[in-house]
Amino acid sequence: MFDPHQLLELTLKKQKLSENQLKELVFRVQTLFVMEPNVVSVPLPVQICGDLHGQFYDVVNLFKVGGTPEQCKYIFMGDYVDRGYYSLEVITLLYLYKIIYPNQLYLLRGNHESRAITQIYGFYDQCLKYYQHSSIWKGFIESFDYMPIAAIAGEQVYCVHGGLSPQCPLLDDVRIIGRAIEVPIRGALADCLWSDPTTKNMVEYFKPSDRGAGYEYGPKAVEEFSRSNGIQLIARSHQLAPEGYQFHFNQTCVTVWSCPNYMYKCKNYASIMQVDNHHNCNFLLFTAVDLHEKKPD
Repeated sequence: MFDPHQLLELTLKKQKLSENQLKELVFRVQTLFVMEPNVVSVPLPVQICGDLHGQFYDVVNLFKVGGTPEQCKYIFMGDYVDRGYYSLEVITLLYLYKIIYPNQLYLLRGNHESRAITQIYGFYDQCLKYYQHSSIWKGFIESFDYMPIAAIAGEQVYCVHGGLSPQCPLLDDVRIIGRAIEVPIRGALADCLWSDPTTKNMVEYFKPSDRGAGYEYGPKAVEEFSRSNGIQLIARSHQLAPEGYQFHFNQTCVTVWSCPNYMYKCKNYASIMQVDNHHNCNFLLFTAVDLHEKKPD
């Protein structure tokens, strides 16, 4: 019998689940993703989080700092896997919370929720090490294809992993993106997941990104998107913010970073952005649980 509460207890103890349990979990979560639109609407109050990158103990601590999904609503803006040592444990924990509290936790897609990227930065290798084949990785990757692209919190806070696309001046343009694909190098989906705000080189609208995918976007692009769509604030992640968060363009855009001591060496803070019923934002800051976390055997 598939008991998500029991599996949650095991996962919180970092115990390895069986292949059949993970396959059933992925199937059930993918079914939920399929029913969610490209842009999910989430009522306030809500807690908004950025990159997690496989740092399991820090994710467990995040829910101690901010409260469990039973206690409060969450939007996560992608990049759950890769870089850290425990990608599989992190994504399993989040998927179990999604199953148990489907209307309390929303998982948006990041650029690392991708076949190409996870084969380079750790998630594929961890799945192969644990199960001696790639079918568990393949199951998760296929479910990533159905993750929502963005969220609107309280009708005025636009949440997305990377940011804006010149192909999507309106929310309705994001709503019609064909998302059930591998993240491409070019196009609207790639822009939403790869783009970054910038103040360099006097960029006002859009400039192709040095990352090789997406764009750098400036204050005029944010201003026009926000005005056209009735948006008060754009929340995104995708870039390390040493203090846990960073505002851009006169506080019309904010980077939220939820991975403390990124890659176990950056010594940065992490944050949870709380948005209350009146659209006021407050940041819960936290540090890494264990600065000397060791790579598993």
